[in-house]
Amino acid sequence: MKKMLFAVLALMMFPVAAQQFEEGVHYEVIAEQGTEQPEIKEFFSFFCGACYRFEPIAQAMSDQYPDAFDKSHVSFINYKDQGMMMNQAWALAEQLDKDKEIAAAIFQRNFVQNNMMGSMEDFEAVFATNGVSSEDFNKMINSFAVRGMANKMDREAANYGVNSTPTFIVNGKYRLLPQGFSESENFVDDFIAAAGYLLEK
Repeated sequence: MKKMLFAVLALMMFPVAAQQFEEGVHYEVIAEQGTEQPEIKEFFSFFCGACYRFEPIAQAMSDQYPDAFDKSHVSFINYKDQGMMMNQAWALAEQLDKDKEIAAAIFQRNFVQNNMMGSMEDFEAVFATNGVSSEDFNKMINSFAVRGMANKMDREAANYGVNSTPTFIVNGKYRLLPQGFSESENFVDDFIAAAGYLLEK
């Protein structure tokens, strides 16, 4: 009984997560200084099949850490020269507070319907089905605020050395390494738990 009580107390004093996640295996340090506020930033592209497959994980991470989680689109996956336009579409969706609806619609079109978006008309159509008229879309998509946000996402990706998607950066200091969870019995739960561990690190 004493041994069991000691084991329980040890677990309370030394969280399991702290022992499970290893630098160089589950995450890597990419900066000496972290962000002022806790944050988990996913760099992704709507043209990326892996991002589509990771979307349920990103949604679960957003639900668990709503104040910290943020999605940032990147333009270097440039299907039919629409990489930056997709950045702007994502920036506009966030400004209109329609990010979840627009994300679901674009991923559905690109990877379920296998009808990859490749023209301005395609973008207009997706926004129209989510309550944004073509007139409003065309007025806002090239606005100073939208273009500024789209460019900021690319600058952040460059600053963090992001060259593939999806990439998850925690507190501007740690990059999660999905391959490090290859032997996990529950990849989703462990990946999300690692993000939470790094938020507090």
